[in-house]
Amino acid sequence: MSDAETRECERLAFVAGRDGLPAAIAFAQQGYRQYSSAIREADSGGNQYGATYRDSLNASIAVYQSYIAKNE
Repeated sequence: MSDAETRECERLAFVAGRDGLPAAIAFAQQGYRQYSSAIREADSGGNQYGATYRDSLNASIAVYQSYIAKNE
């Protein structure tokens, strides 16, 4: 597991512990949308945040997708 994946797992566990599973699922869904949007924007020539952090964002997206699939 990469550092980015570990960091996202820890964040999701923190949110779930603090606010409950529904809030952690909502956090994962929101993160998925934001990070996917950043990559799409970079690919279309817009803001390059998504291009600069593509590997980290893709790792986070994979964690979010897995978390959502396991907990919905």
